[in-house]
Amino acid sequence: MSQIWKIVKWEFMNRVKTKLFLITTFLLPFFMGALMYLPTILMDLEPENETSIGLVHDDEIDLLMERFKQQCNISLLLQNGEPQFSFTRMFDEKEALDSVLSQQLDGYMVVPTTVLDTGQVRYFSQSLSNIKIYTSLRRTLNQLVIQQRMLDQNIDISLVGELSRKIEFDTYELDELGEASEGDELSSFLIPYLFLMILFATIFMSGQLLLRSVIEERTSRTIEILLSSVTPDELMRGKILGLGALGMTQMVFYLILGLSATHYKGWAAIEFSQIPTFMIYFTTGYLFYASIFAAMGTFFTSEQEAQQSSGVISIIAMLPIIFASYFITNPGSSFTILSSYIPPLTPFMMIIRVGTGTVELSEILYTTLLMIISCAVLLKLSGKIFRTAILLYGKKVTFKEVIKWARA
Repeated sequence: MSQIWKIVKWEFMNRVKTKLFLITTFLLPFFMGALMYLPTILMDLEPENETSIGLVHDDEIDLLMERFKQQCNISLLLQNGEPQFSFTRMFDEKEALDSVLSQQLDGYMVVPTTVLDTGQVRYFSQSLSNIKIYTSLRRTLNQLVIQQRMLDQNIDISLVGELSRKIEFDTYELDELGEASEGDELSSFLIPYLFLMILFATIFMSGQLLLRSVIEERTSRTIEILLSSVTPDELMRGKILGLGALGMTQMVFYLILGLSATHYKGWAAIEFSQIPTFMIYFTTGYLFYASIFAAMGTFFTSEQEAQQSSGVISIIAMLPIIFASYFITNPGSSFTILSSYIPPLTPFMMIIRVGTGTVELSEILYTTLLMIISCAVLLKLSGKIFRTAILLYGKKVTFKEVIKWARA
């Protein structure tokens, strides 16, 4: 046990001081947050440049189009407060097309006389990349067309607005004693997703470090020196625990940062009673994947080969993230529950379900037992493969050989 502790301490202290660890721990979260939040800020900014739009329509709807231009000039503005759009009346599509091709106009709208009946309007531009331009125009014109239809039917617009006022739909969560508390719709999505991303980042950052560590020590023949003092099992367990402690350090920092951000923004709140359950799945999930990475490190002599193979594992683990929106909004579906009992997916799936508060205590106990058994079996198999393959050099390991080592 003392030898394992020495390896744990060495792995942790050696990696915690590296630039990679410091960058991924302290800078990566802020960088990722900026990548997610900055586009939202930029999208909400008012445009800087005026957009010229041609309007092709008949005289019969002149009044409607005048109201449309006035509404755009009032509600759609540039950063300096001036109207975002300048409109030019066109009498046929050919004239409008030539103006766009010669870049006199940024685009043009064709509004038929039957727009009140059909609701069909066409917009043309050399580039449709700026979605905000035509969505703003469509939204404004749509509102005016609806109002005009009401006027044509002698309906009082103000009365319609009053009668169509939305209801207030308050949500409350009930605890086991039947006590009601004001519901937080975002917490059912943000908290599970936050923990899901933290688990994925922790497992695969630590897993990749473990994989790289084994490969480096094998290729430099350092592993031979280490095995003169410790057994292969002690070496593997020490590495897994040492890098697991490193990953746990990252996870705690990410967790504090994420929960602080959500609390500051008032997005969601976490029940602290859930944290021990989350920690169970964090620990078993890490041990499950770490044992795979430790065994894989003995198969390869270069990081490039290892990265290609570990990519398959990453894809499997990413499935809950890819389908997170479905699992979070359908935590009680048969597909979600069944996926919770597939060991490679179990930690991720149970974190989603526990976060949504729709999982029974019995399911937590069953899946925890499943993960403990899976980790024990996988650690034993990985130990056999690690002992056999760790000193093999210059030979490609085949799948048949791996099966043979696992059965030995």
